[in-house]
Amino acid sequence: MERETLKKAMMECFKDGEFQSILKEIVAEAMAVKDAEIADLRDQLKKANTHINELEQYSRRLCVNVSGVPETPNESTDQIIMDLGKMAGVTVTPADLDRTHRIGKGTGGSPRIIIARFTNFSKRQEFYNSRRELRKPRPVRGSVVSTESAGKTFISDNLTRDNQHTMYVARCLKKEGKLHSAWTDVGRMKIRLREGGPTKIIRSLEELREAADPDYRPDADPGEPSDADREGFRPAQGRNRKSARK
Repeated sequence: MERETLKKAMMECFKDGEFQSILKEIVAEAMAVKDAEIADLRDQLKKANTHINELEQYSRRLCVNVSGVPETPNESTDQIIMDLGKMAGVTVTPADLDRTHRIGKGTGGSPRIIIARFTNFSKRQEFYNSRRELRKPRPVRGSVVSTESAGKTFISDNLTRDNQHTMYVARCLKKEGKLHSAWTDVGRMKIRLREGGPTKIIRSLEELREAADPDYRPDADPGEPSDADREGFRPAQGRNRKSARK
């Protein structure tokens, strides 16, 4: 009997407007605390992910991607890099190379990207900074790469997956006129919103959108970079693997 009486009393309380108001306030306060905790945890996670991405990108600072070089049976990717260096006016020796290999499985279509990890940063930069020289490559006797192929070669930073996607979105924004240019500098992502404007370093996709267009969402792949916008856009696919020297 006492149980039924208590149940009836509680039901009456729930019908009371003042009680409902107090209950709503208590629930709202509890939800606000939880929402704040969730927001704080999300912010911590975002910062942690950004930090991890930056560390991973830094670990790739000795690497470059080389695309557009035709594949041949039993090729030496080390020799390809050394010959491309000669064609660009840079001496690259076996001692300068830690690892080189193609990325991914061959499909019989476009040649796979070559990733090259150098043993020292200065040589990596010398090779990377000479990439424009390959537009008019020097002929090299006995080279495993023809001057025609070298002229179509593109050298770029080796980017993390997150940074690849951010630069893909940057390419979309550039094509739609929402920013003037975007490029990477040893993995650091940079943009310029207008011609002659200041250079802004961005650390994430969120920062790119905040700078260019907070509501932007790409709805189509803009395709491969043209000769006019080749700096910093070609995506790097995959992570470092063992050398494919032969």
